[in-house]
Amino acid sequence: MSSMSDLHQWIEDKISSGVVPIVTHKNGDMDTIASACALSQSIGQSSRPMGLHVSKVAREVIDELGYEFSRMDPNRVAMPRTTSGIIIVDSGGPEQIGFNLPEGIPICVIDHHAHTSNDWEISEEDIHINIGMCSTTQIIFEYIREYRIETLDVKMRKILLTGLITDTGHYRHADSNALNAASIMLGEDIKHGDVLDLLRTSGLGRSVRIATLRSLSKVEVEKAGDFVVAITSCSTHEGIVAGSLIHAGADASIVTNSKVEGIRLTTRASHRAVDNGLDMGHILSSLAESLGGQGGGHAGAAGWTTEVDRVEAISSILSRISAIR
Repeated sequence: MSSMSDLHQWIEDKISSGVVPIVTHKNGDMDTIASACALSQSIGQSSRPMGLHVSKVAREVIDELGYEFSRMDPNRVAMPRTTSGIIIVDSGGPEQIGFNLPEGIPICVIDHHAHTSNDWEISEEDIHINIGMCSTTQIIFEYIREYRIETLDVKMRKILLTGLITDTGHYRHADSNALNAASIMLGEDIKHGDVLDLLRTSGLGRSVRIATLRSLSKVEVEKAGDFVVAITSCSTHEGIVAGSLIHAGADASIVTNSKVEGIRLTTRASHRAVDNGLDMGHILSSLAESLGGQGGGHAGAAGWTTEVDRVEAISSILSRISAIR
């Protein structure tokens, strides 16, 4: 794996000869969007954040903070004419960005996931930064602090913190490094409540409440080994629904969505379950490798998109959970 100094040298080399777009993964969650926006701001006019999708939460946060983000057409992928390199943030594999990258352009992958279902092909002109942190925004924050500290303003620190907060499940899965990074991001001039308000007022509208309540009305509860698993389905807001099942007392939750191509499964695990050996990221990445599709994530929050039917997919997950002692 490459180092922070390698990353800085790669960026300096590429912006000296052209533009460096920063590409997010196709789900457009807060961590990937915040990472792209903050890194792009630190680089300046030679960079821009772009991707296929921005989640509702992330869209309202970047609108509130005044960040611009370019939405891409997956059928007509357009990069700046003078693109000299492409940075991909928070993506465990090339399939996770949702489109094929142009050939012949060097890439830089910055990611924090321990479990992925496919690997990047890194040539001599490419670099891969993979550091075991709780969020990609932590990696971006460390890089900016070390090499572009003069760009680290209040706006940037706020958006970096939103990515850290959401990817740790509002600190439920945070470690000491994440909490220390959050403290430094806040500094003396940002109120933590103001950052939380950015997230609380986003994505919690009527449609979210309706989707959550409908999903909770058809929950199935299964015993998988030592763990209680809650299972349901919905057509939107799977992450919020999955989190609600954990808050309701489940050790793990599985939420399916068949409105996408194939089936998408979103999972969560409680902090207690993770402490007792449950790692949903490992389970879903291994299932993706054996049964097909894209899968992976964190121990407490992971996803899997596959062509396997719903019954087989859920049964496979429950079987893996049952094997944990």
